[in-house]
Amino acid sequence: MLSLAQVKIGSKILWRGAPHEVVSATHVQAGRGQAKLDTKLRNLLTQAIFEQTFQGNDRIEEALLRHINATYLYREDFLAQTMLADTFEQVFVKLSPERFNYLKEGQPIDLLFWGDVVIDVKSPKKVELEVTYAEPAEKGNTVNAAQKTATLETGATIQVPLFIKMGDRIVVNTETGQYDSRA
Repeated sequence: MLSLAQVKIGSKILWRGAPHEVVSATHVQAGRGQAKLDTKLRNLLTQAIFEQTFQGNDRIEEALLRHINATYLYREDFLAQTMLADTFEQVFVKLSPERFNYLKEGQPIDLLFWGDVVIDVKSPKKVELEVTYAEPAEKGNTVNAAQKTATLETGATIQVPLFIKMGDRIVVNTETGQYDSRA
């Protein structure tokens, strides 16, 4: 059990029978009243975000979550086939289509387990991907930070600088979905 003082941004708590991540936390001390904690919680099962206020004497249960290293194998509709690094057990994980944009076969990932259920997939912050199609650069189209659309080996399309050509390997930030650098 956690006291209000121990709850910080990024803490994983069990609230109403489901694991939640604390997105924001503000400790409020009223003039003569009890301290309280205003939070925004993200349900790790549904990804819904909501506000919750805890009173000064509330005790909050910490969610027992496990991080397990795995390898992304392939995609089958909305399911990602992964293999756990320690046991070589294969696990299907349901993902939204945009989560596949920066996953390539053989890439290491982290699976977040709550009991026996995978509730989140963490890919590396930056990944190296090949450009499979890039529009040709137009001469004179260089006002400031000119960019063009490129398609990556995973099927994702992003904006890249004009000097990037088809076949180039680039580094992409998976959190923002933006071009980072050449590989």
